[in-house]
Amino acid sequence: MFHLIQWKYAERAAERTPEDWKRVAARTDALIADLGAAMRAGLAPGSEEANALAERHRALMSGYFDCTHAMQVCLGRMFVDEAGWAEYYDAVEPGLTVWLRDVIFANAEVHGVDPESARWE
Repeated sequence: MFHLIQWKYAERAAERTPEDWKRVAARTDALIADLGAAMRAGLAPGSEEANALAERHRALMSGYFDCTHAMQVCLGRMFVDEAGWAEYYDAVEPGLTVWLRDVIFANAEVHGVDPESARWE
């Protein structure tokens, strides 16, 4: 399955113009800033606002490959478990990586996905 994701990412990446990449970077930067601000404001995972942020994150990931809620849960796990990701998110706000994972998990539950058993589809 991972090879299919890599293929889809490469296919979509190849179709992007330099202006497309600028828009993707701007959307990514805006989302990361909004995630940090939401965490600083004490936004609770599972709240309507946090779920909207999780959906923005999933939409951003879906620009690279079709990202289901279960796949987003797997990404949330990866962000916490694999080196490099925590440094990326926590540079914006200490603890943001775990908070984002919790937001993703809570939103997935709203959509019928059990974060404990979610698998890459």
